[in-house]
Amino acid sequence: MIPTAQRFIAVRYGDDLPAAVQVGGEILTGLARLLLVYVVLRLAFREPGLSNLTLRERWLRLTAGINERVRDFWFQFLVLAAAFVVLDILPTAAIALWVPDERQNLVNSVLVSVKNPTVIAYTILWMLGIGRTLMVGHRRTVSIQEPSAT
Repeated sequence: MIPTAQRFIAVRYGDDLPAAVQVGGEILTGLARLLLVYVVLRLAFREPGLSNLTLRERWLRLTAGINERVRDFWFQFLVLAAAFVVLDILPTAAIALWVPDERQNLVNSVLVSVKNPTVIAYTILWMLGIGRTLMVGHRRTVSIQEPSAT
């Protein structure tokens, strides 16, 4: 909810806020999102099948999973692009067309506040879930080969 409050205040009162408050709010928002990523990754890596792997083994599984399911991987970005159009571009255009000028600031503030805990957080979770799925769902055994000393 920290990014939600920060975005509402930044959009609604941005011109009236001191620069230090604006920068501090952006830093706090970034830290909250990084914390979300950290917590989700910690939980995901406690799962059977991932908890005993090294970072290198997880990376190898991820890349092998992408190679194995490349169309599924890229399809996620197509879906994300469509969601961006529907959940960001269209509402912003609708506000510009249909909301009176004197109310646009407030309506935009509410819009970005709603998008923060929904669209942005869920997109982060979605992308992390894709990575997890590719690591866990990888069918072939990934072996780590050390470079040969020649």
